[in-house]
Amino acid sequence: MVLELLEATGRLQDVGAILYVLYSVYKELRWRPLSTRGEWGMPTILGLIGGISLLNTGLLSATPIEWILVGATVALALVCGVLAGCAARFRPLSDRDRASLERRAERGKRSRTTPLPVLEVRTGWIGAVLWAVTLGSRYGAEYLGEHLEAPLATTTGLALLLVAVNEAGRVIAVSRRAPRGADAVSPA
Repeated sequence: MVLELLEATGRLQDVGAILYVLYSVYKELRWRPLSTRGEWGMPTILGLIGGISLLNTGLLSATPIEWILVGATVALALVCGVLAGCAARFRPLSDRDRASLERRAERGKRSRTTPLPVLEVRTGWIGAVLWAVTLGSRYGAEYLGEHLEAPLATTTGLALLLVAVNEAGRVIAVSRRAPRGADAVSPA
């Protein structure tokens, strides 16, 4: 009974990770305000949860095969995230979106010193395809882990860590490429 519950919980976490990836693909296809300051929240949270989950499932006693599978998938997720960030396109924030952000700031009692973004960013289909590659690497590692007796590569912790690393790579690349002063306009 406990094992069945744990398996169901693991699958639920997988569904959550897939939903987050689908949401991220949706974000990649849309122009959205560029705020390099607030982009680290989700990668940090998912990375911590994934890392702790991996530690709890035996990361420290992992076999060389497990280390190779985990390392390869994490490296691929990072590369995909950086490539997505390098493919990002920037444009000035539209008047309509600026007005929407200002209304939201007023409703939320946002501090007047918090700057509004001046640019929008998107990676388009390249970012979406790179998310698919990251997701494919996770399931490829799971498949190999099952056949090579490397259970660490089949954990949900690895899935969460891959999503976090991919997001972090994208945020780093976009932050480095964004024109200076990209969030330097204070609300009126």
